[in-house]
Amino acid sequence: MLEEVAEAMGGLQVLAAIENITRQGTRQVSSLGHARVTSERLYVQPARPYAQIIDFTVPREANGSSPDRISQMEDSQKGGYLNVAGRALRVLEPTQMKAYRKDWNRDIAKFLVHALGKESRIEGITESILEGQRHQVVSVRYNDGVLFQVYVDDSSHLISKLGFIEDRNPYGDLAKERIFSDYREVGNIKLPFSEITKEMDLVTQVREWSEISINDDLQEHLFEIPAQLQEQAQSLAHLDAVPVVARELAPGVYFGEGIGMHNMWVEFEDFVLVAEGPNNEGQSLEVIRQIRETSGDKPIRYLVTTHHHQDHTGGIRTYASEGAIVITHANNEAPIREQLTLPHTLNPDRLAQSQTEPQMELVTDRKTISDGTRTVELLHFPNPHTDGYLTVYLPRERIIFQSDMFTVLNGETGPPVIRPEAQDFHDAIIQAGWKVDQIVPGHGRLLTWKDLVDALEASQSNQ
Repeated sequence: MLEEVAEAMGGLQVLAAIENITRQGTRQVSSLGHARVTSERLYVQPARPYAQIIDFTVPREANGSSPDRISQMEDSQKGGYLNVAGRALRVLEPTQMKAYRKDWNRDIAKFLVHALGKESRIEGITESILEGQRHQVVSVRYNDGVLFQVYVDDSSHLISKLGFIEDRNPYGDLAKERIFSDYREVGNIKLPFSEITKEMDLVTQVREWSEISINDDLQEHLFEIPAQLQEQAQSLAHLDAVPVVARELAPGVYFGEGIGMHNMWVEFEDFVLVAEGPNNEGQSLEVIRQIRETSGDKPIRYLVTTHHHQDHTGGIRTYASEGAIVITHANNEAPIREQLTLPHTLNPDRLAQSQTEPQMELVTDRKTISDGTRTVELLHFPNPHTDGYLTVYLPRERIIFQSDMFTVLNGETGPPVIRPEAQDFHDAIIQAGWKVDQIVPGHGRLLTWKDLVDALEASQSNQ
């Protein structure tokens, strides 16, 4: 059946001979776990011009708004970088590179080459009706270990859908679909010009191609990493863990600086409080290792998450496995509890392995944590970024931790970007009567309160 599909696409040898592919069109992304309100899953973005160039021989990829305007590049050997919203350049993290290596193998232009290769195996075939059309469904244990359900249209003998379940942080065993349509001739092969991705039965990506070409003469400059990032990108390309640099901001107060995501930990007399568990388990394990170095064997009693967005909660399960109580705003109860309890059987993490019962504590307005020697205050305030937000304040040290309210990226030049939530953050702190010297961010570089005040004043004067 799969050999018939390969023939319908142009032949297995022709597919195997594809060295590179260039696609141009539009992409519409709806980010899972990034909606403003916690009752919704998706942050829906508009469709934008998009181009993708994949060189399967390395492999490597360059993408951006057009083939001449590349904003991101990934090279399996050299690492990669991202132009963050046109504000600054940043290297890609090891987990991001790992995801790209997986996706290159699964590209529809190469899927059958690998599915019919020696490292994959066929496990069965059934029948199904999809969109009113009869399909044969071939079960393929792919070369990366994932079991794919390959839906083959009886009339066209082309792939309509790939269904599979794979580990996806922080949701665990995640059901996913890739849906293909609008096959057209590209040279001597047939390729889909429409690709839809579903996760948890929700559409998370739509790619509509207006032009596809294969085996072009590639422009090498599109795959170059900026000189100032080359060494760091290379060093991260093949790591398993995210490096974290610990910086002591005050006695017993540490800034854990990652690549794109950061957190903070605070040492009390008999325990440790961690502000934010971002990214993934790899980063959390590295932070915990550094907590042991800085604070000894004191238990991590609390993990405070500022909000429910999955880039800021991807590592909280690791802290829960340590017995930490996850503190979050009451509006976040459902999504945070879901992330702490969803099955992780395909790639069991520390929480799944430990079978620890996750503990949660909900905050509606304010909360104070103190042992008589150290005090941390938590405050909720309304803002347009998310409806369940907490900021973390140390009154004696005049330090505040915040994520996504005010960010200045490392290497960013020009005036800081001010969004409405920055003003809300400022006003909430003034109303609370808090005195702040230093702002510790979930993204970007360390800031001062003066940085925020100056940026707000400059933004208002330019209106």
